[in-house]
Amino acid sequence: MSEESKAMRESCKNVAAIEQLHFVREKLQKFQSKMLSDFEQRISCMIEDVLQDIRQQELRAHEFRQFENHADRGNNSGTWHNRKQQTSSTILAKSDVSDCPNGSADVQNETRPAQHQNQQQTQEKQQQQNQQAKQQKQRRQLPDKVFVARESYLTALLQVEHMRTIYHIFNIILVMLLLNVVCHDYFVEGRIKLGLGTVFGGFKRLHWVMGVWLLEHIFVLALYYAFQGWALVRAKLQSHNSLQRFWSHSCLIMYISAQLVFGYVSTSLCAKFQLPFVSACVLLLESTRLLMKMHAFVRYNAERVLAGKQKTDDEQKAPMGRPYVPPLHCYVYFLFAPTLIYRDSYPRTAHIRWKFALSRLLEMVAIAFMYAFIHERHIHEHFGQFGKEPLETPQIIVKLFGMMLPCAMIFLGGFYMILHSWLNFTSELLRFGDRMFYKDWWTSHTYDSYYRNWNVVVHDWLYEYIYRDVYTHIFKGSKLASSLLVFLISALVHEQVLGFGLQVFFPVMFVCFGVVGVSLVFIMRSAPKTLGNIFLWFSLILGNGIIISLYSMEYYAKRNCDLHYESWSDYLMPAIWRCYH
Repeated sequence: MSEESKAMRESCKNVAAIEQLHFVREKLQKFQSKMLSDFEQRISCMIEDVLQDIRQQELRAHEFRQFENHADRGNNSGTWHNRKQQTSSTILAKSDVSDCPNGSADVQNETRPAQHQNQQQTQEKQQQQNQQAKQQKQRRQLPDKVFVARESYLTALLQVEHMRTIYHIFNIILVMLLLNVVCHDYFVEGRIKLGLGTVFGGFKRLHWVMGVWLLEHIFVLALYYAFQGWALVRAKLQSHNSLQRFWSHSCLIMYISAQLVFGYVSTSLCAKFQLPFVSACVLLLESTRLLMKMHAFVRYNAERVLAGKQKTDDEQKAPMGRPYVPPLHCYVYFLFAPTLIYRDSYPRTAHIRWKFALSRLLEMVAIAFMYAFIHERHIHEHFGQFGKEPLETPQIIVKLFGMMLPCAMIFLGGFYMILHSWLNFTSELLRFGDRMFYKDWWTSHTYDSYYRNWNVVVHDWLYEYIYRDVYTHIFKGSKLASSLLVFLISALVHEQVLGFGLQVFFPVMFVCFGVVGVSLVFIMRSAPKTLGNIFLWFSLILGNGIIISLYSMEYYAKRNCDLHYESWSDYLMPAIWRCYH
């Protein structure tokens, strides 16, 4: 019996071992099949990615020739990049000259052979410290703006037949809008107006704006001779350091005061002349543009005068003993060139393409008509009686969502009219070569990249003359603080243009741009590409719809309500609140 029990136990053990082996084999087989399936899936994904890259490369080579040709022109940074990092030799040369009072490099003294071993060790330590300091300075060095002869993104994209088809579709949509207006005017109003009343009303008192614009240009030209006088007097006072500093500081105070007065006059004239919105925006935007141009010229050339530059970028030497100031024609060309970054010269095209310029001009006229149509058939229809009609929440929600699509058209039309049509039109007339006024902001999946790519012209100015100076001299390397200051300044300028253009105090743009927009920059930094781009477009359409609707409500509420202004607080209180409370 004992032998049988032993045999039974052994057989049970064998069965258990066999079951365990089967279990382990099943697990191994499942693991193997899972590993193989994952491996096959990854291999297929990698193959698909490679094939997709090949297809995109073929598409770029055959369809997007404009992009491919520009990218192959010996520009290591690529056609569609507008900044490059300074080379180490340039940075070291600048630091050597600026750190040495007599203009000679200290490195030459450090490389002399030492006579004693202690001196050699000391010099080696100093060299190591200097190299570390220069490497840290090189890491902190911000890239510079570069100008390259290139077309705008949409100009290059519209060379592709598929993109031209989409362009033709939008043209047909504008024709349908025109037929809609003609039919509505003829069968409802009894006469065809084509929105000309809205256009002429928007540009009312434009001759006053042109008069102010001419006076502003006289002031801007006077700045050139004032800057030249400061540079000459400063050079003559070179042997008197205290008088030289007093003269420079006095001129700096006068320059800042003149800038403030210049900005104040343009904004006060909008209220004094009672300019309509379009004319007021023309005056305010032109005044802001001239302010930015003046600061760019002074900031760029003052640095050269302080550094003792006596020759141009083309190595044309100035008279001996006189600081270098660019010729007047360089300054005048810069005033009208479609850029806010000053250089003595820019890339130029060989000739003017008159057909191209005429096409851009006609596009601006077409979008102006579209704006008149949206104002008459949507903005005025929804909010024209605001302040007289009762305020009900369901009615407001219906009006807001009814304005979403028209406001999206205003947003996209404004981008195309100003940043593409207008700037390309002026560039063609002036033969200005660098047409990268915007990048592919429509593919952005974060607000960070959207703000950088949406308006490259203004972004370059903010980066070059605000962000870099604040980053280098005030916040000492703090990118966050420098970025927040740039957003604050940009939000204030946006609010100033809209507030004085509509003659209302209603800081919705400041809150949406300076608070909500900044928050979205940090919130969306880790967003996935597809979801980020979808949310970006959703927020842009929703945000523009709300902003334009709220400003329209405030504008018509102020016009329709009989409001009395007895104290300063009445001017700060929104007209919407005072009308219905």
